[in-house]
Amino acid sequence: MTVSWPIIKELMTLKERLNELFDEAVVGSTFGVREPSSGPFCPAADLYETDEEIVVILEIPGADAGSIDLQLNGDRLRVSGEIAREAEGRYVRMERPCGSFYRDFALPSAELAGSPRAELERGVLTVRLPKAPRSRRKVTIVEDEA
Repeated sequence: MTVSWPIIKELMTLKERLNELFDEAVVGSTFGVREPSSGPFCPAADLYETDEEIVVILEIPGADAGSIDLQLNGDRLRVSGEIAREAEGRYVRMERPCGSFYRDFALPSAELAGSPRAELERGVLTVRLPKAPRSRRKVTIVEDEA
């Protein structure tokens, strides 16, 4: 049985729409806000917070550091870039991601300080956003002597 290209294109469009619906149902209900993304693929990401920093980790296999752009605007971080296809020719199978992408992240409410740092190692981008130190106050508990 021969499958024509228009059918495959329609199936890929349907797959993308089902993924969007799944993300809206699962991610939207868990975190309240779905993080926008665009492009032929959506890099997997983790975002966590410590007392000292906010850390965003993205899987971007095959990306060069020069092709990645980071923009910090208030409490939003946008990571965008492009992964070039390595080989020329007629592909028999193509599963690895390529093309342009972006991910937007709503950062936890924290006052950022210092310079953000980013490192790309083995296809994993780690972005560290230092937080301003919070003044810690000791709260004294007063006992009722009645």
